Amino acid sequence: MSTRIALIFAVSTLALTACQPSADTASKSAEGSAAQLASSEGVKMNCPAADTAGVIEVAPGLTARIKKTGYGRAAVVGDYADTNVWLWLYDETAEDNRGQFIWESGDNVFQFKLGSGQVIKGWDLGVPCMIEGETRELIIASDLAYGASGSGEIPPNATLLFTIELVKLTASN
Repeated sequence: MSTRIALIFAVSTLALTACQPSADTASKSAEGSAAQLASSEGVKMNCPAADTAGVIEVAPGLTARIKKTGYGRAAVVGDYADTNVWLWLYDETAEDNRGQFIWESGDNVFQFKLGSGQVIKGWDLGVPCMIEGETRELIIASDLAYGASGSGEIPPNATLLFTIELVKLTASN
């Protein structure tokens, strides 16, 4: 009887071990998916990695800081993104660099299609590679935002600070 129990235990352990990727394999898989994603149109996207402080240099004039890690898949160009949004003017001297508060999405999610030009260029560059459920802070230089013209309460040549929570992704058909 004890031999049978030992055999069942050994087979169960072997089966469970075989089904679990090693930590090294899982790490390499996550790195690969974070490093390069395919959009719904088949275009490959490079996703720069965050440093130890969660900061990502996305592009010149665009820095992202991961405030809360996500749990779902990564956003790719062509996806519809449902987001919660808060916007401030960037101010190096203010607490958390948050200057004048400009806008928030409130109880309504803000939806847009990634890469379609529906939003400022800083968003089209900064939201792809976000993970569903992630909250990210984007610091966007004026040339990737509203530039010399400004918009409403946003003065000309303003650097902006957005907090974006990626609530849901929907692939385009």
